[in-house]
Amino acid sequence: MAEDRINHPNEAELEQFLLGQLPKPATGRVVGHLLAGCGICSRMMKPLAAVLLRPDLVNEALVEVGDQYDFPLFKAFAAARRYVSSLRQEQREVELDRQDYLRVVPPPRPIEPRERGLRDWERCESLLAQSRDLRRDSPPAAVAATSMAVCLAERIPVELKGVRPLADLQARTLAERGNARRVSDDLPGAEADLARALERAGHGTESPALIAHLLNLIASLRIDQRRLDEASRLLDWVHFIYLELGDRHEAGRALISKSNAAAYSLDLRKAIRLLGIALPLMDAEREPHVVLTLIHNLAYHLIDADRLDEAQRLMRENRALYKTHGGHVDRLKARWLEGRIAFLKKDLNEAESAFQEVRAGFTEVGITYDIALLSLELAEVWLEQGRTEEAQSLLDSAVATLRSKGIRRIHG
Repeated sequence: MAEDRINHPNEAELEQFLLGQLPKPATGRVVGHLLAGCGICSRMMKPLAAVLLRPDLVNEALVEVGDQYDFPLFKAFAAARRYVSSLRQEQREVELDRQDYLRVVPPPRPIEPRERGLRDWERCESLLAQSRDLRRDSPPAAVAATSMAVCLAERIPVELKGVRPLADLQARTLAERGNARRVSDDLPGAEADLARALERAGHGTESPALIAHLLNLIASLRIDQRRLDEASRLLDWVHFIYLELGDRHEAGRALISKSNAAAYSLDLRKAIRLLGIALPLMDAEREPHVVLTLIHNLAYHLIDADRLDEAQRLMRENRALYKTHGGHVDRLKARWLEGRIAFLKKDLNEAESAFQEVRAGFTEVGITYDIALLSLELAEVWLEQGRTEEAQSLLDSAVATLRSKGIRRIHG
């Protein structure tokens, strides 16, 4: 037993063997001892067993072995030696790279509060600008962008530009998030944000343009809530303020919104007349999308007034406008109008196809309020086709959605 212990390679010899530093005669003795199946030495080498047994390391093309060591186990050991050596070399190179990096790259310069505040202010402006485009293509993304703007505005130090300008910025971010929530059908969330925006504006510069903008957004919310008399009164003030400021374009936008309120009150003649007054006030180069909105609304009201050929011609003549300046949601709503015209012209298959296409698009975007309104019209198609049970189920779902959105009445 003592003899066996004397013949075991010691730990230093095993390490030299694995590193390829053991003389050849001693290497042969160690290999012979390991081939005999010594459990003690195997346990000593256990930490490297995974390396030795990895098949991807036993690559004869990479192992130089003499005739006297030409057997598989030694090839594995040789591969392991090279692997250990390459690992150590990689570790040395990484350490050198790390030292060079620490020498070359200076630690980051701390950002001064004023510089951070200026950056946050610029980011707010950028996010607000982006949200206007996002509202047309992805209302939930607009909510996310404006939420970031709200957070940034709230952390800007008052000392940067003063209490009043900062309050104006905070009011604008809250108002735009409220509007994005309105378009995303979160009417309670929109109500809360717009109320906070008014409160912040009360601490601001009392800019008439900002006040008019906030009143305009609140009026849009009131229209969606079908509180139409309130909306109409608010829009009268908005129209008056913008005319006083000499901003004909924004005054025209107020008339577009007031036309919507008149249409929901079923006063189609007034709705169409207001759009006719608004059109010459609009600056198409300033906001081509708003002109597109006017055209779309006019087509919508013409359909409701049963002036289908005029509406169809208007849509056909402005197809390029939808393609150039309309977002994804705008194009879905244009397809909705095509479906309404098809239904009124008794082309039920085309109407159903259009409504189903738009419904799928609205579902993808997540505009539940418009899905509910569209469902009412799709239910009419199904009733005409005799699909009564399907129509009733769709009607029940649409009414439940409208109630959940706080729609209290359809008129007035």
